[in-house]
Amino acid sequence: MTEHAVVLQGHLPLALGEWPNDAGTRNTLMADNLALLRALLVMDEHIVTNDEEGHEGLSNLETKVDLLLLLVSAGVKGLGPTPPSYPCILGSEDLYWDCPDPVLFAGADNETCIALFLRPRIAMPLLLPGSMQPLSGPSGGASGGGTRCHLHFHLDSRVQESLDRLIFRHHRRAVARSKDQHHPPDV
Repeated sequence: MTEHAVVLQGHLPLALGEWPNDAGTRNTLMADNLALLRALLVMDEHIVTNDEEGHEGLSNLETKVDLLLLLVSAGVKGLGPTPPSYPCILGSEDLYWDCPDPVLFAGADNETCIALFLRPRIAMPLLLPGSMQPLSGPSGGASGGGTRCHLHFHLDSRVQESLDRLIFRHHRRAVARSKDQHHPPDV
């Protein structure tokens, strides 16, 4: 991963998920991912009040209802506690994370699925099917040890586009916060 890539970084809960075996399950997984990503994007936007853009406001409402239904269904399925958090770098096509105990992910098949909680308070993970790349040596992260893990995604184009938008939006906000910290307001 290049230093100048647009990424989302943070300590995020993640766990191994189940690799979808059939096309129907994969399509359902991608539809759920798309609903989650769209809802996260909507939650970050301001509410549309302009009458000319009323159709966008209705679309936002539909997205929020979709997310609510998904969360309720996840609760009914008995979603367990949030998994441990790891230092993560989420890029457009890849997820990297530093794991202090590589045994936790060493059993992952080449084709696997990672459940990544983008907002730990929302009990629904983004399910990222992909190819586990060979585990590398020590991560050299802040923890001073562990292993760098890498997953290359296999996402459909609509989910990929929404993920790209979410990552870019978070990157843009991080840059704005950084500028605000370095340039105090004039008094």
